This record gives sequence, structure tokens and C-alpha cells, in this order.
Amino acid sequence: MSIYEKLRLFKKRLTIFGERLIKIKFLNSMTAVHLFGSFNSTMTFLVPTKVQCYQMMCEMKMMDHIVVHSMQVCRVATYLTDYLVGEHTHLNANMIRSAALLHDITKTRSFNTGEDHALTGSQFLTDRGYPEVGDLVRQHVVLDEYAASKIPAEAEIINYADKRVLHDEIVDLDRRLDYILERYAKKAEHRKRIYLLWEKTKHLENRIFSDLPFSPENINQILNAEDRLVDLAEYQRVCHLDSDSEVV
Repeated sequence: MSIYEKLRLFKKRLTIFGERLIKIKFLNSMTAVHLFGSFNSTMTFLVPTKVQCYQMMCEMKMMDHIVVHSMQVCRVATYLTDYLVGEHTHLNANMIRSAALLHDITKTRSFNTGEDHALTGSQFLTDRGYPEVGDLVRQHVVLDEYAASKIPAEAEIINYADKRVLHDEIVDLDRRLDYILERYAKKAEHRKRIYLLWEKTKHLENRIFSDLPFSPENINQILNAEDRLVDLAEYQRVCHLDSDSEVV
């Protein structure tokens, strides 16, 4: 083999090696995203604004009490996030806010259709171009994973916040559990499944509050005492509702 042929062969092998190296780096970066979630510093997702959330809630004709419930869940989730985001910068605060507001986006419709509102709510948002927000909505009843890491993820904050709101009132987990058991525990296996889920939620609560300067009980006192009429007035304005609407 001549020196020129050897050089061509060497160049070809070097090109193949470079392509493989680039592919490996790409796959490693995708694996990191899969394992650790989104990084606000380097990745952005399409997230609806608060006004866009309100518009979708109006479009889906959400019942008044579900609108207020969703706003309360959003208040709990964003309050927790405001404290957590300093320690855990991976959290996407805007995505948490939107998913909290929209977690029951198809629940009103589900009363007539019998659909799983967590799944159809997720699909609704995916169809609108918000698949990452939809994925959080899908997990607001049951998480894909519990205690996957010490650091709480967006889905866990949404899931926990929903467990802290009974209708329009921010309550502790025990009171919310009593309501769930009364409404949904029709059979022994249902009761067993609910207790198991609540045990996991208790562990989640401990993980979330391990880094916070206040207790779970403080949220009841702080947020229930705050005026929520500002958000309601904005919602009514976006939806062109009369100020005397039953949404209170």
C-alpha cells in the first residue's frame, strides 16, 4: 500500500471516529436531560402565560368551584416553589404555575364523559403545544415515581399542592384524606390503595419541607389568610365575566 493510500485510509478512519464521538456526546447529553430533568439555564419549554391559562379554562367552561380550587392549588405550588427555587435552580417556576392552574382543565367535562381527567388534560395541553406542562398535569393524581431523588421535581410539587386543597380551602393532608376516603373508597381495595398513596404523599411532604423554613401547617395559616380576590378579578376580566359571577 502506497503512502497516499495509507493517508486516505487514516483520514477516513479519523472522520468515522469523529462522527462517533459527536454521537456519543449527543446521547450522553440526552441521557442527562432524561435523568435530571430540564435545566432552566440551558433549556426552555413552551409554557402558557397566566392569561392564556385563564383563556383555556374559560374555553373548557370549567365549573366555578373547580376554577377556585385550581387557583388555590396554584397558590400552594407557587408559594413552595418561591422558596425551593433558590436551593434547586432546576425547577421551572412558570411551568409549575401553569400546570397548577390547568391540572383540572378537563375535569368539568369528565363528569359527563367519565374520562380520566389527568390523562385527557395532559393530551389537551399536548395538542395545544405544551407537552411538558401536560406531563405535569398527567401526574397530578398519581406520580410516575415517588422519591426518585432527594430534590423535589415539578411534578411532585403539583401533585402535593393538589393534595393540600379541599374544594377551595387549603387543608392538611389528614383532612384531605378523610374526604377522599368518604368519596372514593367504595370497596376495601380502594381504601387500601388510597392509604398506600397517602403514605407516599406523607413521605413526599417530608422531602419537600426538609429544605423549607416553615412547616406544612404554616401554609394553611399564611395562604388562607391572604386575599385571593385579585386573581379572581383577573380571571373574570379575561373571561369577560360579570363581577357578580358565582366565582368567589
